[in-house]
Amino acid sequence: MTPANAQPLVLIIGAGISGLLLAQQLKREGISYRIFERDADLQTRGAGWGLTLHWSLPALQSLLPSELAQRICDESSVDRWADRRGEASRFPFFDLDSGELKAQTPGAVKSARIRVTRQRLRRLLAEGIDIEWGKTLSEIHTSDNGIVSARFEDGSSCDGTLLVACDGGQSRVRRVLFPDESKLMVQLPVRTMGVKILLTADQIEPMRKLDLYFLQGASPSNSSFTYFSVLDVPGNQVDSDPSIFSCQLHVSWPYPGSGTSVDVPTTNKERYELMHAFAKTWSEPFRSLVLNNVHPDTEIKRLDVLDWAPPLGLRSKGQVVLMGDAFHLMSMYRGEGANHAIVDVHDFATHVVPLLSPDHFRRALRQALDSYEDAVVSRARPGVLASRRACLDAHAFSRLFGENATGISPLLSKREMMLQFDDESTELMDVA
Repeated sequence: MTPANAQPLVLIIGAGISGLLLAQQLKREGISYRIFERDADLQTRGAGWGLTLHWSLPALQSLLPSELAQRICDESSVDRWADRRGEASRFPFFDLDSGELKAQTPGAVKSARIRVTRQRLRRLLAEGIDIEWGKTLSEIHTSDNGIVSARFEDGSSCDGTLLVACDGGQSRVRRVLFPDESKLMVQLPVRTMGVKILLTADQIEPMRKLDLYFLQGASPSNSSFTYFSVLDVPGNQVDSDPSIFSCQLHVSWPYPGSGTSVDVPTTNKERYELMHAFAKTWSEPFRSLVLNNVHPDTEIKRLDVLDWAPPLGLRSKGQVVLMGDAFHLMSMYRGEGANHAIVDVHDFATHVVPLLSPDHFRRALRQALDSYEDAVVSRARPGVLASRRACLDAHAFSRLFGENATGISPLLSKREMMLQFDDESTELMDVA
């Protein structure tokens, strides 16, 4: 048995947003932890996604030291000048063929919604955190005496009293805890290509007239969907280019679909040709955005869209729990994955952290972990399923605005922490 006066040690696997935020919270509370990351440093994966933080902002600010919380906007924002002016994205949605604005969200009050880059938010959250780099998890073991062991591919190991898996959508820990998880992992019936493009002020101006941060749209004629996201503006940060806008463009389509099904081509030249073929049916300025700025030598990446909805009543074993994408992998079509990951940490701080002290570290910890899991599943499972439905609807225009529309799609509906969503509406089908 663990000695009554033992100091609990929390092992955090993964230094993504949830792992780093958890480390910050444990550090504030004086709880011992070690955080392990398989990458070599914060720059290994590049700039990554743009993220919209909205209903998770109060939780994020409450979990951080006040000095860090006050710096989120200025140091993580994709456009701190627009944030300072109180301008927030309205996420406009367009008919790509006609150029008609079909929907947008209401304007947000200042500080209620900010657009950040994952890379810069991670960099901020990593301040003062001793990350152990190059640690790829190979296996975990639990024992009856309350000890959990993590072993890594470099031969090292570490024992703790609780392990929190923040190791992403392809979580190794989840595969150990739930060996049948392959039955729950879903590859959504779409194909996606993404590209980073660098634009001058003149090149981006037609897009910025529509929205300063983000816009999206779908084509009724070929069922393609696109979103365009600004990642950085000139002079935004000390490492920003003084004259170039850094942006992200994704194009997706049904697969398999009706008619000829097109998978993501294997060569970059073929991906370029396919992206141009989709864009040629679009109206301006969307058409020229692709045709004039995606070139034959532009790297075009494939992205597989997967999700994993935690089942109702999910229970991990012993002193190991999941967090973030490891717990509830969701597609990006509602843009809520990071928000759920942040609130996971808040739920953990509410249910579990009070017991992580020598005076309270008893069998009640497992009950607290159960309460944490219940809180996350009840919040995040509807989020995963709504994001799945949003993905399907994004590639079936008639379900959004045509004769098959049955109400507001979750692709366009309000983003909410505690979403009410019908599980039965997420059956996978031909989306074309």
